[in-house]
Amino acid sequence: MENMQNANVNVNINVHEDFGEKIGGARKDLWKNRGLYMDDLEVMNDREAEKFVKKDNIWKKPDYQSMHDNNIPLGVVYFVKKVRDSLNASPKYYYKDNTPEKRLARQKEYIETVRQLQAVMEDVSTVEDAMKACDRFMLENGYLTKGYGYGGRSNYSVTEKGRENPTVTKKLLNTLIISSECSFERDFTAKAKKDQFLMPKEKKVPAGYSVHCCDAKGPKLGTWYACKGHLIIQDGFTTQEEALKWVQDYANQKKKNAKTRFTPPQLADVKRDGPDFREGRNIAGQDYLDTFGFRGGEFGNWMNRNDRQAFLNMGYEALKDLAAALNVNDKDITFQGTLAIAFGARGSGNAVAHYEPLRKVINLTKMHGAGSLAHEWWHALDDYLGTKMGTDGMLSERTYLYAPFKKLVDSMKYKLETPEQTAARIAAQTERILKNAVSSIDYAASASIERYGNEDQRKAYMELREKFLSGEEDSVEQISALKKSVTGRCIPKADRERLETFERILRSTSGQKDKPGRVETDYYRNSVRMGKECEKDGGYWESNTEMTARAFACYVKDRLSYRSDYLVGHADCAVTFVAGKDGNMEILKAFPEGEERKAINAAFDEVMEALGQEEIFTCAGAEVDETGEIPGAI
Repeated sequence: MENMQNANVNVNINVHEDFGEKIGGARKDLWKNRGLYMDDLEVMNDREAEKFVKKDNIWKKPDYQSMHDNNIPLGVVYFVKKVRDSLNASPKYYYKDNTPEKRLARQKEYIETVRQLQAVMEDVSTVEDAMKACDRFMLENGYLTKGYGYGGRSNYSVTEKGRENPTVTKKLLNTLIISSECSFERDFTAKAKKDQFLMPKEKKVPAGYSVHCCDAKGPKLGTWYACKGHLIIQDGFTTQEEALKWVQDYANQKKKNAKTRFTPPQLADVKRDGPDFREGRNIAGQDYLDTFGFRGGEFGNWMNRNDRQAFLNMGYEALKDLAAALNVNDKDITFQGTLAIAFGARGSGNAVAHYEPLRKVINLTKMHGAGSLAHEWWHALDDYLGTKMGTDGMLSERTYLYAPFKKLVDSMKYKLETPEQTAARIAAQTERILKNAVSSIDYAASASIERYGNEDQRKAYMELREKFLSGEEDSVEQISALKKSVTGRCIPKADRERLETFERILRSTSGQKDKPGRVETDYYRNSVRMGKECEKDGGYWESNTEMTARAFACYVKDRLSYRSDYLVGHADCAVTFVAGKDGNMEILKAFPEGEERKAINAAFDEVMEALGQEEIFTCAGAEVDETGEIPGAI
């Protein structure tokens, strides 16, 4: 960040160190490259174990290229890969694994099983070794027993130990069993070549594409062509290399046009013009412990002393701004000491900031974290309230547990129709009902009366038909009686019941008032579209968890009477350009605006008031000025 105003950084200060309780679980403290062992579970809580006990954290992905370079045959390397791939990615649990102790035992069993298989596969370097791997793993560890049937053919039987271990699957067994060298050649060596396993990138045909030589008679004989699936997309290449290069460039261009993940821009300036809560002094870690009651705090190893001081100062002021905006005690910011904070210490992937529910810690990255503090603090509150309400997760995803949250989520997703929308909806609904009613009455009576009735009877039918379409009571019975007088047969019972249903509906809609219904908010619809535009699978942008966090940042920004970029600088930044229905580019905003924003802010007011009444927030610590007002709060 080019400009960190009001940070008051002194270049001669001592380097700030981590403060308070050690948070644990940070990347710099993890098991790094050695992989996970059963003993590592002793220092993990339940949620961490659920997250970290994964195949990739236990048996690190082998360097298959290095194995092949060390003269291990391609098919054997591919065999090792397929065996590893056939393992469950994480522990599987039986229905009876319904206590933390039983789940922990299953996790330890999973780690042990993966380690056993890893030890066997690390000794595989020839086809002969591969053919022995099944017996070494399955028999020596007691998961199977081996017998011999008719003609001396071997067969396997599952032991009780194998049956009780969900990691020992049929998929794993089928991959390990090799009946002969011929089958190994077919299932692994030939398949590795077909899948272009370990083929240099410059020689690899992109997935889903292929190149072929034209062997048909004619002027194109001997030329090459490119396919996507079974469709020829280009032909006329003189060499295989030319066709391959074209396909690679074509596929790369397609990738460039794929969805791009939205990342909030780094703030060029981080400004604040609110009250001087620091009174001109630099903040230390101890101030976070004393003022807010943080459980602990830490810094990334790559943050220098100036960075650390600047972030301490800006974070302190932002947290004071947050307390003022919400009218809560400073200690409420950490939920009475359950929350921790980190600056540039626990970043991952493209996240500009994130909240870790496993360790109850907010992390703000060095480069992009400024502007997201309110957003991440809401995630922490959401998680804290979820635990307090008796659920293992965010309360926003289980709003039925707390009425103010349910109202909040409803206000984010739905709003009342405008009078114009109500009128249009009722008109369309009425037109649809009338169309179906006309079709039904004409099918049941019109044709026969038109054919067999006289002029008076046809005229009487049309009058009754109009009464039916206006919903007049007993009109169906009268039409049925008229039909019987004309044809000798009344309307069949099933058709008559259907018409009577239409009669009731038409009667109820004829006097219907223009009562507004509910429609989706622009905020919700835009969030759904943002997910489609910026995510591979969707579901993130329109989730209750993320929508409430983005809306909360806007709420805090609106509650403050001054600028506080470190706290809410990213509140209104979820903006991108998308192609409209007419093909022209238009702006897409995934944050609330206008009347919707006012309604959502009112719902947040009710949430905060309810939390205060239930003494989850003390609502007693914000300082007041000489007018009796809270500085910064609107």
